[in-house]
Amino acid sequence: ELVLEGVFQGALAGASLSATAGLNVVLAAPSDGAADLAAVIGGLVVPRRGVVRVGGVDPARSPETRARIGLVLSSEPAFPARSTAEAVRQVLELRGQSQDPGAMLSDHGLGSIANLPPARLDLRMRRRVAWALALSIPEPLALVIHEPFSLGVEGVARAMSLRAEAGTIVVAMTSSPRDASELGGSLVLLDRGRFVRRPGTPLSAELAPGARATLHVRTSAARALAHALVVDPDVESLDWDEAQRSGELRVRGPELERISLAVLRNARAVNAPLISVEAGLPALDEVRAATEGLWRAAYDNAVRAAAAHGREREERGRLADRKS
Repeated sequence: ELVLEGVFQGALAGASLSATAGLNVVLAAPSDGAADLAAVIGGLVVPRRGVVRVGGVDPARSPETRARIGLVLSSEPAFPARSTAEAVRQVLELRGQSQDPGAMLSDHGLGSIANLPPARLDLRMRRRVAWALALSIPEPLALVIHEPFSLGVEGVARAMSLRAEAGTIVVAMTSSPRDASELGGSLVLLDRGRFVRRPGTPLSAELAPGARATLHVRTSAARALAHALVVDPDVESLDWDEAQRSGELRVRGPELERISLAVLRNARAVNAPLISVEAGLPALDEVRAATEGLWRAAYDNAVRAAAAHGREREERGRLADRKS
């Protein structure tokens, strides 16, 4: 189990989280503390305040635990070694692993950089080496990766799922709602350094409750369908970039079901073949605004409930005084 209790470090401001084996996705902007979260889970830093436990142990104070945590940071430093293969060899030795570093790099399509100094690798390539090292841990406790899809590695989501299914605590951090949706797993929002809520499904409705629904529609007759939809009363707005995305429309309305029916109805009317229809996801700033609105509504409800309770007590007190 992964446990964080009241963690303050960098942008983290009292972050508390409990996560079990499986795929856990953290949706957060960089300013919310995603990079700091990866560092404290991986045991690279001791938080200013709070508790961090991976498998019941503080990773910052246990080299054995750190050796069983695969970690891919947002910005991997260049390891001080003469070659990438030498850097990998040193890491494997620290873990007590006897793998051949050149073979490991080749297995991940990185054989061509084995003799290059780590300092000559760009950020993505250094992160790909870190990913290869993370996957090489034989019995991992946790796998922590920042923006997995930015690695540009085929099958990254599948590899994460396999480890989650095998009992590893997998934590993926991303600022993209679409990437979070594609990853699946258990989603939690990190907002301004605190974990604030776990949206349900479907994400298109639960990430930003109350936001306008959006459909991405691909068709070979975009012009005809756009002309029909623009006058439909169930459609509030329509975006169509004929030059850049000539076959894709973005349709917005108050409810997903209503605009879906509007698209189907109008496509049939103008004989526009539908290639795909996909519910759009809100942008991260919309998600954060919705979270703030939910917290404000909860606060207002609590204030009203407290006031009503106070009035009830006063009324009971007056009744008691009359009876006496």
